[in-house]
Amino acid sequence: MDFYFDTKIFLQSISVLVSLFMIIFFILKGKKTPLLYNYLWCQIIIFIWSFGHILFLFSNNLTARYISIYFQYLAISFVGSSWLLFCLIYTFSSFLKKRKLIYFMFLPPILVYITLLTNTLHNKFYLQFTMDETVYGPFFWIHLGLSYLYVLIGTILLIRYSIMNIGYARKRTFILIFAAITPTLANIFYIVNAATNIHIIPKGYDPTPVSFAISLLLFSIAMFKYRFLNIVPIAFRKIVYNLNESIIVVDSLNRIDNFNKSFLDTFSTTQKIRIYDDIETFTKYLKSTVSLTAESEKLINAINDTSAISESGQIDIISPQKKSFRVNIQPLFGKKQDFLGRIILFNDITDYKNLLDEVNDKNAELTAMNQQLSEYAATVEELSIAKERNRFAKDVHDTLGHSMTLLISLLEVSNITCKKSPEKTEEKLSQALNVAREGLKELRRSIKGLAPENLKNSDILSSIKSLTKDFEPSGVNIDFSHNIENIDINPRFSSVIFRICQEALTNSLRHGKAKNVTIILRAINNKIELFIFDDGIGCSKLKKGFGLTSMTQRVKDIGGSIVFGSDGESGFNIRLKIPLD
Repeated sequence: MDFYFDTKIFLQSISVLVSLFMIIFFILKGKKTPLLYNYLWCQIIIFIWSFGHILFLFSNNLTARYISIYFQYLAISFVGSSWLLFCLIYTFSSFLKKRKLIYFMFLPPILVYITLLTNTLHNKFYLQFTMDETVYGPFFWIHLGLSYLYVLIGTILLIRYSIMNIGYARKRTFILIFAAITPTLANIFYIVNAATNIHIIPKGYDPTPVSFAISLLLFSIAMFKYRFLNIVPIAFRKIVYNLNESIIVVDSLNRIDNFNKSFLDTFSTTQKIRIYDDIETFTKYLKSTVSLTAESEKLINAINDTSAISESGQIDIISPQKKSFRVNIQPLFGKKQDFLGRIILFNDITDYKNLLDEVNDKNAELTAMNQQLSEYAATVEELSIAKERNRFAKDVHDTLGHSMTLLISLLEVSNITCKKSPEKTEEKLSQALNVAREGLKELRRSIKGLAPENLKNSDILSSIKSLTKDFEPSGVNIDFSHNIENIDINPRFSSVIFRICQEALTNSLRHGKAKNVTIILRAINNKIELFIFDDGIGCSKLKKGFGLTSMTQRVKDIGGSIVFGSDGESGFNIRLKIPLD
């Protein structure tokens, strides 16, 4: 039968196959967005309408024709409302936020379809419907006017959007407008042809479904050349989507066009961020979570800016957890340098920032410790100087005091005997000269911080005996007794005992004018005890000068104790105890 190869069937079949191909293609390759879902719905409507028209052409009785009409109007009733919804989504209309109004927009098409199904009861959709003639009723014209109104409003939205837009987006919108006008004009010709005697096209033939093939061709141009529906390349899904850096793509109208998994995991945990949202939604969220500084405010303003600028800097997020990001904003251009939008990269530098902060804290801590060490070193230096000064002062006092006291005593004797006994005077002067030389030698040793000469190569007993001999020319009678021959005494203790004896003998001769001095050195009960008694002038009230103070400090430094005493009329005594452990 030649009927099956009729041109109308051929063209209608092409429209059906193209619609089916586009539906399958976008299900497999399209980016899952509200715009894609609505576009697929429009394609399904075209498929149903085209396939229903094929059934209409094949129908050979009234029942089959009614069934084909019911099937077609599953699509035809919703063409206008679906196109309007598509335009609202495509132009990011704020009307989409009013969900109840969207639902209400689909209510008239539903009522129209119900009216069609019940036409046999009231004949308000078709006044007459036969195999040869169709007369439309009032509900059909209401449906037609409402559908054209929906198409007109959607097309106006597209025209307004194209005026506001630039570059690829404007060219893409113009193509979509032509894609919408083509089937609309074809449908107008069909209605005029069916309702009047003006036969622009063959009577009974509806070119509207076939015209959708032209619309699909225009949609294909918009898709592949002007990035309509923004088909996501495999490379983007496999590489960009899994990058560690958070990436978000914003179009020229400040709408979020895309983002990767890292961005979703980082920023969409507390704030729901969706494709086609205004970027201001995201920047408001950033302002509420970042530490606001001059740099962070500048970056947030740059993210919001629709101009083609490059910007970079750092922002610190303080909630829900502290994170630091290096932000880079780069504009995107087409082949003809049309501004398409911008890509924003958030590189997580939290670990690096924490490490840097830790290093800075350590540097600050080390600087503070270094300052403390410097202050401590200065204090130690001052204490060391003071300690050495005190040591030298005590040694010089002991050495010079001892030497000068002996010299004065010898010189006094020489002064008395110089006329009566020149020989004795010569002997005393010779002794005085030796005392002066030894005193000078001891003074030099004190400057070098060495032990007294008497202690250098001998034990404490020999040193004290040598000391008593030094005082013999002065006329003082010194009695030294001890019981420590077999006891090993710490050299530090020996030095203190020697200095105490030296200072005590010097004081007895200089201040007490003593003639007899007794020194007792013994070890008892794990202690060393030193007793020194003289028969000098004595004192009623003890006033510690430099000598007695030095004795006290020397003994205290080795953990011992010393006591000074006098009966106020004659004699002076010193009692020293040093624990051997």
